[in-house]
Amino acid sequence: MFALRLCLVMALGGLTTMVSAANTHQAHASAGSEISGHVELVANPGQALAAGEVSDTLVYFVPKSGKVKVRPGTYTVYSVDQDFRPAAMAIPAGSTVKFANLDQVLHNLYSSTPGSVFNYQFQKVGEVLSHRFTQPGPVLVSCNVHHFMELDLLVIPTPYMSAVAADGSFVLRGLPAGPGTLYAWNPRGALKSQPVGALEREVSMQLVAIKPRVTTELNQDGQR
Repeated sequence: MFALRLCLVMALGGLTTMVSAANTHQAHASAGSEISGHVELVANPGQALAAGEVSDTLVYFVPKSGKVKVRPGTYTVYSVDQDFRPAAMAIPAGSTVKFANLDQVLHNLYSSTPGSVFNYQFQKVGEVLSHRFTQPGPVLVSCNVHHFMELDLLVIPTPYMSAVAADGSFVLRGLPAGPGTLYAWNPRGALKSQPVGALEREVSMQLVAIKPRVTTELNQDGQR
């Protein structure tokens, strides 16, 4: 089970799509403000970090005022060998996630996260169930049949986002003027936020890895 959750294939595929979409979005963004900085990922006692693992991190900016337009999409999570694949995913608010049961056993899908509560009871073999996520923030999806199955989902309410490079650096371009909040999320730890002033353009944040590494997709490109 842990060997599967440490697999990097889907994570790399999701990150490639994420970075490509970020470059496209920023290339077409109108001239605006810019925030750059550095994210440090450190290990809690009992955890270990691989080189460049900070690149599984997503940063995003939420303006304090004004409307933002988010591009929701459709994504798929698979139940395989009694495990969610990917085990962590970031999606734009309003997106739909399809849950496909590829196992030969019944599963259950539920969330008790405030604002994102649902319970689909028993999911048949081969059945695909869909749920739309609108409440921003982390959502924990679990299986009531197999309690060790967990999906860490992050719902993002803004188009201003970017993957973090392997050296921890990041740049957000085309931002609206004014203050806001910068968020950083790595599936091995908690979502962290930091207020950013109107004139503050250089930000450093530290995240703590408190969980094992899992397959991760950081999505912001709409349809998958």
